[in-house]
Amino acid sequence: MAFEKVEIGRRIRSVREELGVSVQDLAAACGAAESTITRLETGTLDPVPGDYILIAARLLKTDFRYFISDVLDDVERETRRLFRAMDEPRPADLRALRRFMLFCMAEHEMEILLNAISPALPPEYPRPGRVEKLAKDQGKQAACDERERMGISINPISNIFTVLRQHNVRLFRQPLEDARLSGVTIAHPKAGVCVLVKYDEDLYRQFFSAAHEYAHVLFDRGEINSQGCIVSYRFSTNALIEMRANAFAAEFLLPTDALPRYPKPKTLDDLKDSIDTIARDYRVNTETVAIRMKERGWISDKTLSSFQKTKPVVIRRHEKSDPDIPQSLTPAQAARFEAAIRHGISSRLWELLRRGLTENVITFGRFAEMLDLTVEEAREFIRSTGMAV
Repeated sequence: MAFEKVEIGRRIRSVREELGVSVQDLAAACGAAESTITRLETGTLDPVPGDYILIAARLLKTDFRYFISDVLDDVERETRRLFRAMDEPRPADLRALRRFMLFCMAEHEMEILLNAISPALPPEYPRPGRVEKLAKDQGKQAACDERERMGISINPISNIFTVLRQHNVRLFRQPLEDARLSGVTIAHPKAGVCVLVKYDEDLYRQFFSAAHEYAHVLFDRGEINSQGCIVSYRFSTNALIEMRANAFAAEFLLPTDALPRYPKPKTLDDLKDSIDTIARDYRVNTETVAIRMKERGWISDKTLSSFQKTKPVVIRRHEKSDPDIPQSLTPAQAARFEAAIRHGISSRLWELLRRGLTENVITFGRFAEMLDLTVEEAREFIRSTGMAV
């Protein structure tokens, strides 16, 4: 149902105030007087320029269709429910989450337009006979079961992001201001299960967060569906599910049984070399390897504590490669592609949009809109990354 101008204005004002965007900011974006925006929001501006709605939608990280009809009311309800689940959310994080919802919707719509087949969700855990186990045991056992189901045994996972996407979990990454927030998993009313991982953390920590959210998909799908989301904080009060997800992530990324593939260190130098090698092979932080060695009985509590305090082995940021950035790009192109990922664009969404544009399924304007970019910004993104369209 199409809305009258009063409802259009009310919706724009509601989202604007929620995100902490001023009338002045919206007026500047539209190239209009503040009084014009006030008339727009009170429903007294007649006619309502379509450009104002599109500009407001881009500024407020909201699908323009929400402002003019009720077709996305269910998406807006889930967005608001996600906001309520957060602990004192900051305006910048609310904008990031709205962009996340936009990209989830865009990926879903492109799959429909391109007749792309979505894979099945992974099996739900716990399975019969394991519900009585402690949370940590459940997580570790499920990690072993998932590795066996995927046929990867104790081998390293080359791209945890791809693992989620291959199981019909939409995964995006964006910077988030809240230092405690590591990720969210939602039940999008149209796009299904979607995950957001905090981008501005260490890359290996992002891998851990992705595995952590995957555990929520495996264990807590009922809660995700009933509550709409699970918000993962570093020190969550929901101890059971967070403890289980952490145990799963640690074992899934670096199985305890993988350590015997390497010689047991005999000297301190051997220990440092071994930790460095295993961390690089399995793409986990060195402290994770040290903890695994302690669990395996290779090192003592005292040695682990000393390692955690002094951090004698650290893999630097520039030594870690992002698996979502094509290796064929030049350093300059890779830097620009990294900026796109920081913007929230996933490699999956980019490929779908690239196909949609080259196959004339969408216009360039819609292509830019789905990337949350202006037409000029979208052209520059294509040029700077050297991507073929």
